This record gives sequence, C-alpha cells and structure tokens, in this order.
Amino acid sequence: MKFVRKLFSKKVKNEEPEDLTEIARVIGPLIDNTAMEIFVSYKMKLLTEPLTYIVPAVWGSKKDGELTATQKEINRQIVPVIEQILESLQFKGMTGAQKFAIGFLVRGLIVSRITYMMKTVKNQVTEKIDSGQEDEYGLEHLEPLGTA
Repeated sequence: MKFVRKLFSKKVKNEEPEDLTEIARVIGPLIDNTAMEIFVSYKMKLLTEPLTYIVPAVWGSKKDGELTATQKEINRQIVPVIEQILESLQFKGMTGAQKFAIGFLVRGLIVSRITYMMKTVKNQVTEKIDSGQEDEYGLEHLEPLGTA
C-alpha cells in the first residue's frame, strides 16, 4: 500500500524560483556595449564605408578578397564576446553546429545594432545638410544616443 501511495502522491519541491532573466542580464549589456564600443572606436571609418562593410568585420571573413586592417581589428573584439556568451549560456556537450548557430544569431544581432547606429548618424547628418544647418563640430564629435 505504501508503494501505491508514493507512486500517486504529489511531491512538493522546495526549490528556489528560477530567475528567468539572469543570463539575459549578462548577454544583453555585453552585446550592447560591444556594438557601441566598436561604433565609437571606428565611427569615422564606418561612416565613410557602405553599411555592408561591417558584416565581414563581424564574421572575420570576406567572400572575395581579404579583410582590411580595421575589419580585422573589429573581428578581434567580436571573437571573445562570442566565446563569453557561449560560456554564460552554460550548455554542456554543445555540438559544433549548436555553437555556430548561437554565434550566427549573436553576430547577426551585433551587425544589426552597428548598422542601425551607422544609418542613424548618416541620417542625422543628411538632415542637417538638407535643412541648411551648419555642423560646427563635424562627424568626429557625433556620439550615438541610447542602445539599438
């Protein structure tokens, strides 16, 4: 009879509630700060190049040709961030395909954030030029506001 009672009785677990945002609170600012640091550090180069310039820099490879020195520097900043994010996810026994998929998503997010900042600043400059306002500071003094 004890066996049947144990089988059908509900067990009350006294576990701590899980913080669902714990990992996101680490990863979110890491991605935001990395995108912001890269944009601020290389803004003059990024603003003079097409939006697609950042994609090979974040990925660390280019379909045709070789990366520029700036793209290589940007990639050196990205690689440790991807590794840190994979560590913070605390997955055990992750396959190469799973690591690549997560890296793919993170890289895509970083590219999106940086291109958003590039386009926003270019639009601000274009608006000033179109409205006839003089830019007394120039592009080198522009700073992005907020996070993407």
